[in-house]
Amino acid sequence: MTDPELADALDRFGADGAAPFYTGDLAAAVVDVVRGQGGLLGAPDLAAYRVIQRAPLRVPYRDVTVCLNPPPSAGGTLLGRALTELGRAPAPPDAQALVAAMAAAERARTPEFLVGLTDSDDAVDVARANRLGSTTHVSVLDADGWACAVTSSNGEGSGVVVPGTGIHLNNVLGEEDLSPFGFHQQRPGVRLPSMMAPTAVLRDGVAELVAGSAGSNRIRSAVLQVIVNVLERGMTAQEAVDAPRLHLDGDELYAEPGVPVAELAATGLPVTTFRAPNLFFGGCQAVARHPVTGALSGGADARRGGAVRLATGS
Repeated sequence: MTDPELADALDRFGADGAAPFYTGDLAAAVVDVVRGQGGLLGAPDLAAYRVIQRAPLRVPYRDVTVCLNPPPSAGGTLLGRALTELGRAPAPPDAQALVAAMAAAERARTPEFLVGLTDSDDAVDVARANRLGSTTHVSVLDADGWACAVTSSNGEGSGVVVPGTGIHLNNVLGEEDLSPFGFHQQRPGVRLPSMMAPTAVLRDGVAELVAGSAGSNRIRSAVLQVIVNVLERGMTAQEAVDAPRLHLDGDELYAEPGVPVAELAATGLPVTTFRAPNLFFGGCQAVARHPVTGALSGGADARRGGAVRLATGS
């Protein structure tokens, strides 16, 4: 499958930078489509957008430091809250401890929490703190210690492609996980939160694990379990990604084959079991460095068509 119009738009980005997308002809094409369908997005909204560099949220966990995307993103903060809770449990944590950590993160999602995400540019104290989507993640780690985690998303996609551009518009205003207390509650001019959680784990200042996932509210549970699998169960990146996952959604648990269902039943919550690994549980891509040998391993999530490439060269 090819998309020449999108290829041309990406070429424009490479040659001209972001300007055409925010103040130029591509921006005008987006506004025309949105306005033509009764939407509210206008040229001043795109022109006013600014990229802001922020220091990562650093969360101590066991003997490592987990670097997460900070507010106004919610995903990194909630994942940090889960790690803080999990750090109080014996290592490696069992299924009930994982559920307790996920529940602690969900309890943190109060109206005050969401307001606090956008009220300040300061770091937040993390102790306070089944649809096919269109989110992708890339994790990179090299022999020199450089690491990168990039997650991008258009939500589940709006189904609207701007004619002549190949650009698929997002549906983020309709993402339920970003608006747990109702849609259209955000104040004008406030950045929407995000559940994307690109993550880097440092040991003594050196990157040991880089991970991230697709999956809306399953992002944080997927990344949490991959971190535990690598750091505390001694798995390679691929083993950690392939391992069966569980997920807490509201007052119900979901589990892939291989998760100890008896342990989950002991929580008193209803458990829905899947017959096979499923894209419902996210799509986590990870790269890990062995703490002793330094060997690199990549993990591609088959739940969502992931892939690993090992690049070698002089």
